[in-house]
Amino acid sequence: MNKTIYLDNAATTRICDEALEEMRIFLGDEFASPLGQYDPGFRANHALETARKRVAQLIGADPMEITFTSSGTESDNLFIRGSVYSRLREMKNHEAKDEEIVIVTSATEHAAVLKTCEDLADFFDKIRLIKVPVLSDGFLDEKAYAAALHEHPFLVSIMHVNNETGIVNDIKKYCEEAHRAGALFHTDAVQSVPHMRLNVKDIGADGLSASGHKLHGPKGSGFLYIKRGTPVCPIITGGGQEREMRSGTPGVGAAAGLGRACEVLAERGYEDDTAAEAAKLFESKIRELMPFARINRPGGAAAKEVSGKIKYIREIVSVSIPGGESLSLLPDLDMAGVCCSAGAACSAGKEGVSHVLKAMGMDDEISKGTLRFSFSRYNTCEEAAEAADLVSGVIIKNLRNHGKNI
Repeated sequence: MNKTIYLDNAATTRICDEALEEMRIFLGDEFASPLGQYDPGFRANHALETARKRVAQLIGADPMEITFTSSGTESDNLFIRGSVYSRLREMKNHEAKDEEIVIVTSATEHAAVLKTCEDLADFFDKIRLIKVPVLSDGFLDEKAYAAALHEHPFLVSIMHVNNETGIVNDIKKYCEEAHRAGALFHTDAVQSVPHMRLNVKDIGADGLSASGHKLHGPKGSGFLYIKRGTPVCPIITGGGQEREMRSGTPGVGAAAGLGRACEVLAERGYEDDTAAEAAKLFESKIRELMPFARINRPGGAAAKEVSGKIKYIREIVSVSIPGGESLSLLPDLDMAGVCCSAGAACSAGKEGVSHVLKAMGMDDEISKGTLRFSFSRYNTCEEAAEAADLVSGVIIKNLRNHGKNI
């Protein structure tokens, strides 16, 4: 059997050894509820709060601004729905029956944001959703964004790093502009927290979502930063755990693993470019071996930084194959020993065209031939080079078998 080269880290990452060991403690002997008023319960609660401090330290927040969730998706839902519900309650109490709630987001958001916003607009007549288009390079159409802000939005949600293309939005700028328009600002930072140093105080966001399994923590863990004083209603009600923000007995094991993964990431820093170097080598070889392929990057082979601002993270490499069918390529790549995804992993196995690539104006036929390769610190340059050889071999053979001239 071929050695497996795992290049789907934007979908999920291998849990780091440190996080796994931390989890085992609280999934084994230290199993007590952190709500228990006895010594084992106090130890569990101490572990929970230690994890909260570790998460907060990674992003420059106050621990009391961190709420543990089950995923980035839940974190997005909690802030978007929770802030809107808070506003609806306020309007009801003040009998502001005719007031409109405008939500602004981008056309290339993760489904956790996009579908949540669409759902709210479908359920409530007084909620209007504005989806800001993007340019052909995937970046926000800033003129359209400015026009949307003139609609006096209540909430703006713009992702930091796109999960399909790796482009990096200037969320500090967009946050400042949203605040000037009187709106709350939320960002889905699921793909940026693992790869970029960020500080929520510097960004200025009112809410920031992240996921544990994207940063070498456990699946079933996530967190939401809520800036102190931001009105957000819980969407899971009950016993009032997590300071009334998320009811239910806290999963100490998942939180402990997430906290330890964040601590390891903070200790390692972002100067170790192992993943970026492996991705860079892979991309370079793909360009060489398959000159007909399209790399979905801003400006194609553009520099990573323009005017001192990061345009994209290298760790996500989106490759479109004209004449290819990504869903038919995946089994062949799997047999060759390479794990990747067709566009976004969250829609893997589903027919259709990526809404991100469609928003960028890509032709549907090319979009259907798009594969996403994503790297982590556990990938090496040696296996990146091997993967590029395997991938190009599989794709060229597949295209020729289907009568394509390569």
